[in-house]
Amino acid sequence: MNSIDEIWKTRVNHHINETRAYLKYMLNDHLLFVFIFLAAGGAITYQKWLETLSPNFPAILIMTIIFSLIVISSNVRTLLIEADMVFLLPMEHKMKSYFKKAFSYSLITQSFIIIVGIILFSPLYFKVAHVNGRVLLISLILLLIVKYWNLRISWKMGYFTDWAAKWSDLLVRFAMNVCVIFFILSQQYVFVLVLLLLMAGYDGYFSKLVKPKAIKWDQLIKKEEEKKQSFYKMANLFTDVPKLKKRAKRRKYLDWILKQVNYHQENVYEYLYLRALLRSGDYFGIIIRLTIIGSIILTFINEQLVGSSIVMVVFTFLTGIQIMSLYKHFELLELPNLYPHADKNRLHSFIKIIFRILIVQTIIYAVVNFITSTLYIFVVTLCVDVLFVSVFVLVYMKNRLNKSEKDVY
Repeated sequence: MNSIDEIWKTRVNHHINETRAYLKYMLNDHLLFVFIFLAAGGAITYQKWLETLSPNFPAILIMTIIFSLIVISSNVRTLLIEADMVFLLPMEHKMKSYFKKAFSYSLITQSFIIIVGIILFSPLYFKVAHVNGRVLLISLILLLIVKYWNLRISWKMGYFTDWAAKWSDLLVRFAMNVCVIFFILSQQYVFVLVLLLLMAGYDGYFSKLVKPKAIKWDQLIKKEEEKKQSFYKMANLFTDVPKLKKRAKRRKYLDWILKQVNYHQENVYEYLYLRALLRSGDYFGIIIRLTIIGSIILTFINEQLVGSSIVMVVFTFLTGIQIMSLYKHFELLELPNLYPHADKNRLHSFIKIIFRILIVQTIIYAVVNFITSTLYIFVVTLCVDVLFVSVFVLVYMKNRLNKSEKDVY
C-alpha cells in the first residue's frame, strides 16, 4: 500500500513542478502588465455598469447558468499514463487510496474556480439580491457541496462506456444543478434541502450500479492526456513544449480560402500557414470560440462605449497571442527552404495572415455592436480595435518574432 501512495506522491509533485515551470514563462512581466491594465479597466467598467443596472436585470439567472456550467465540468485528475495499463492494472484492487487522493486533489484545485467566480459576482449579487456577507458565505459553501456531488457523479460515470448514458447523465445533472443553484442564490433553503436529498439519492443509485463494474483504464488515461494537452497548448503560446501533440483535420469546405493565395514561390509560407491554420483544431478552434464568446458578451453590453471597446480589444488580443505560436509550426520542416525566396518572406507572410484574421474578427465584433448599439459606438469601437490590431500585429508581434529569430541565430 505504501508503494501505491508513493506513486501518487511522486506524480502529483511532478505535475505541480511541471505546471510551475511553464507558468514562469506564461506569467511574464509583459503579460502581467496587460492583465493588470485590463483588470483595472474591467473593474471600472463593471462598477459603472452596476450603477446603471435595472432592478429587473436577471442577475440570479445568469449566475445560475454560469455556476451550473462550472460545477458540471468536473473531472478527476488521476495523473495516469499509458504505461499504467500494463503495470498498475493488475493492482487495481489496491488502487483505492490512489484514487481517493486524486479525488481530493481535484476537488481542492477545482474549487478555486468557484471561489473566484463568487468573488467576481459578489458586487452584482449584493446589488440585485441585497444580501450580506453571511448569505454570500452560505452560498459559497453550498456551491462547493454541489461541486463535490458533481465530481462524485462524474467519477462514477467513468465506469460506463455507453455514450447515451453519459449524455443522459449530463442533461439530468445540468437540470438539477440549475434548480439547486437557483434556489441557493435565491435563498430558498427549503427547496435546496429537498434537492440535495434528491441528489444524494441519485448518487446512491449510481453507487450501486458501479459496484460490480471495473475501472475503465483506457477512458481515464485518455481524459488525463486530453487535460495535459490542453495545458500544453496554453503553455506553447509562450514557450516551446516538446510534449505537445498537434492534430490536423481536413476541412474541404474552407478550400476556397486557400485559393486566394497566389501560386508563386514567394507565397510558400503564406500557403502553408493558412493551410495549417484552417486544418489545425487548435488554432481554428481558438479563433471560432473567442469570436463567438466575444460576440455574445458584446450583445449584453447595452450602449457601453468603454465596455464594448475593452471587450473587443481583450478578445482580439487573446486571439492574436494564442495563434502566434503558429509561426513555429513548420520549424522542423526543411521542404520550404528548397524555394529560394520562401524563408525571406516567412515573417511577412505570417504577419499578413494574422493581421487579416484579426481584422475580420474586428469587423464581426463591430457588426454585433452595430446591431445591438448605436452608430456612434459602432464607428468608435471599430476604429479603436483596428488601431489596436495594427499596433499589436505590425509593431509588437513583428518585433517579438524578429527578436526570437535573432536569438536563435
